[in-house]
Amino acid sequence: MTDEAPETLQEPAPAPHRSFVRRVAGSAILSLALFAIGAASSAYLVYQYVQGPGVAGEPITVVIPEGASGRQAGDLVAKAGLIEHEAFFRLAIYLDHSGGTIKHGEHRIPKGLSPSEILRRLKEAPEAAVGAFKLTIPEGLTIAQIAELSADSAGLMAAVSAITPKEALGIDAPGLEGFLMPNTYYFDAPPSGEELVQRMLKQFREEWAALSTEFPDAAKDPLKVLTVASLVEEEARVDEERPLVAAVIYNRLAAGQPLQMDSTLQYALKKYGQRLLDEDKEVESPYNTYKVAGLPPGPISNPGRASLRAALAPAKVKYRYFVSNADGKTHTFSTTLKEHEAAVAKYRKEIRAQRREEREEDAGEK
Repeated sequence: MTDEAPETLQEPAPAPHRSFVRRVAGSAILSLALFAIGAASSAYLVYQYVQGPGVAGEPITVVIPEGASGRQAGDLVAKAGLIEHEAFFRLAIYLDHSGGTIKHGEHRIPKGLSPSEILRRLKEAPEAAVGAFKLTIPEGLTIAQIAELSADSAGLMAAVSAITPKEALGIDAPGLEGFLMPNTYYFDAPPSGEELVQRMLKQFREEWAALSTEFPDAAKDPLKVLTVASLVEEEARVDEERPLVAAVIYNRLAAGQPLQMDSTLQYALKKYGQRLLDEDKEVESPYNTYKVAGLPPGPISNPGRASLRAALAPAKVKYRYFVSNADGKTHTFSTTLKEHEAAVAKYRKEIRAQRREEREEDAGEK
């Protein structure tokens, strides 16, 4: 036996150069990971900037010469201050699958649009390249209201009756209501009803093709999307609220809750913009969403691009109610019935105050 303590076994210290290599490798891997994350984030932001919706502002004149390439058109758009760099415009061209070509001539393009929206505008006939007849079809009109703006209202209604969505668009729907795309159109002379319908259908095909490429899953049920979009068009007054209104519609549908929207009943009764009475809500109609659950059979108006986009990409919120604010444009959105009732009471109080002030002003003027 011995009183000496046994020797402790120890691992040999790593060679200095191996430790250094490990640190360098670890740093490199971390840098690559951060770079990948940053690149992905940057790519997403660029995609959103190029494809996302803009906010139209002051129009700027851009002249596209005959035979100009996409790069040349992008340079002109960038020089006009509509985009930051022509590369974004070339990316919009790369991502676009809607067909059509850039039209030469003098275009009036609002500031604030995305490169993809600018590209769509440049594919439309410019004012200086066509005849003098200009016809603007606002968003949210019914076919009957569009006919009133036409120089050939009877011809338009006849054309609409003769064309089915299945034949023209490959979509099963009750009729063309909802599928005539609002826009400003130019003609050499006042168009016939048939010419106007065909032009608006062509514009819808182009818009829908672009949106279907952007939202392929959501666009699988076009009749549902168009119907929701038409409701959004009638209920929303400001663009930022359109995705919120769409969310309320989808949330109520998912919950099996009647939509209870005045706009559908106004369409059924042809009482556009009129105040509805309690007895109106008892009418038997598939468009009476106070009595019939689910969506109406088809669109109740012809929605624009912003409402179509909202129906395809609703806000991710749990709202199931909304009520107009006293300004007549915006709404207060609520998740629960209790919150909604409080918002309604607030609205009524503000409206009473406004009407009282108006009466006092009228009395003062007398």
